[in-house]
Amino acid sequence: MQKQTEWKWKIQSETRWFRWNLSEIWQYKDLLNRFVRRDIIANYQQTVLGPFWIFLQPILTTLVYWLIFSRIAKISTNNIPPLLFYLPGIIIWSYFSDCLNTTMYTFLQNSALFGKVYFPRLIVPLSNVLSQTIRLLVQLLLFLVLYFYYYFGTDLVHPNLYILLMPLLLCLTAAFSLGSGLIISVLTAKYRDLDYAIQFILRLFMFATPVVYPTSLVPQKYQFIFWLNPLTAVIESFRAAFFSATVVRTSYLLLSVFSVIALLTIGLTLFKRREQSIMDII
Repeated sequence: MQKQTEWKWKIQSETRWFRWNLSEIWQYKDLLNRFVRRDIIANYQQTVLGPFWIFLQPILTTLVYWLIFSRIAKISTNNIPPLLFYLPGIIIWSYFSDCLNTTMYTFLQNSALFGKVYFPRLIVPLSNVLSQTIRLLVQLLLFLVLYFYYYFGTDLVHPNLYILLMPLLLCLTAAFSLGSGLIISVLTAKYRDLDYAIQFILRLFMFATPVVYPTSLVPQKYQFIFWLNPLTAVIESFRAAFFSATVVRTSYLLLSVFSVIALLTIGLTLFKRREQSIMDII
């Protein structure tokens, strides 16, 4: 009697829509851990200050914003200490920007590796997001140190129960950057000059995000368009949780959740659909 062989891998010429095979990620969890460790080490290898750049980057940026937007331009911070106002916006924006920039080059920077060995291609963008998440958590410790300084030394900050939304806000930012990065990675693999347009749009997008100003300064007629940006809900909810200067706008936060889920679904579907054929283009 002929013995049937159970195959572990099956290569097909076409990939079905919405077939993500996310279970493979767990099977390759050790590889994911190694990629995360590689990304963290590579970022600060052969640098003078090493991991201290994790703290120096947001500190220096915050000081520059404090000097320009608070002392010179005198933009309102809704009675929140300027340093505390700018720091969370800078940390969240940097996290989104770094995740997007590393994810969007998934195919271009790993084409040699993808052409030699098989593993779930989604491992690479996930490792980028996870390594940046570790960096984010370390920077949030810096924010907490500054926050407790103002909390015990002044009467200007008042936390509330909205702090429990923090995991949701961080996951929302990660999913937003991952979904956007997956879509752009497929497009930039075919259209190389799209990279220049994305970098330009990303710089403009920062000013459409309340990093250096509160949403109260936005004219009422532009409020809805402004809140369509998921990062607006994230940053404003973060400030509402720690400072009680505003309230969390639940309707806009839910809108951001649904829009990010839709964007992530499109990104995963497009990425998995084109991950095989796109290697012939690069």
